Amino acid sequence: MHRISDRRFSGIAGRNFKIFRELCGETSLKNIVLVTNMWGDVLHNIGEAREQELTSVFLKPALEKGAQMVRHHNTEQSAHDVIRHIMNNHPVVLQIQRELVDEHRDIASTAAGEAINTELTEEAKQHEVALNVMREEMMRALGEKREEARQVLEEERRKLEEQMWVVMEGSEELTLEYIQELEWVEMKMKHMEAQARLDQEQAEMEHQVRMTLINDRLEAAEVEAEIERLTMENQIRQLQAQLNESGGDDGSCVVM
Repeated sequence: MHRISDRRFSGIAGRNFKIFRELCGETSLKNIVLVTNMWGDVLHNIGEAREQELTSVFLKPALEKGAQMVRHHNTEQSAHDVIRHIMNNHPVVLQIQRELVDEHRDIASTAAGEAINTELTEEAKQHEVALNVMREEMMRALGEKREEARQVLEEERRKLEEQMWVVMEGSEELTLEYIQELEWVEMKMKHMEAQARLDQEQAEMEHQVRMTLINDRLEAAEVEAEIERLTMENQIRQLQAQLNESGGDDGSCVVM
């Protein structure tokens, strides 16, 4: 079931529909009834445009395999129409039934399980790419900061040396003063260099803390993905249990 009021067929909806198709299998798609609702929340022409996009793009593979698409107008009559479409179906064996019962596969090796694992693996890769990009940006920023500090110190030294030589030509006394000033500046430069090292160490410590936080977030995302995978597997087991209890009466699938 899909809300026609949604502006687009979201990534989550697309992923769930893909897993649903793997649960049912290609041969049972003819028993699927795709229902759109919330038609009262949009203008009729907008709803029809979105329905056209669904049938021509997102749901096209299922429709080409015999799936039916109907509208639910929030009335008892339209609900009965949906049920009649389902009742007209002939029972078929679902792909998940065949894989678990006939082929004796575990859940992870079924088509639905592999689809789930593929999604989770792709998400993990995206997190890793984002993490590497952030690492590179932080290291580049640290390098630029060190180079900028070095250039400032070198420029200050050059200016003072030029002033010292100009003064030496005119007065030994002034030269002595400038030498003393140069010594003071050199001492100041050493202090600045020491401070720059401290700043670098502090920046590296902050970088390490940030990287730790990023790694923690990545681990948390992986844990969340694993929980989602286990939840989906549990839902598949529950579906299989329900199918076993019902004995596969009609083999129908309805997208929720």
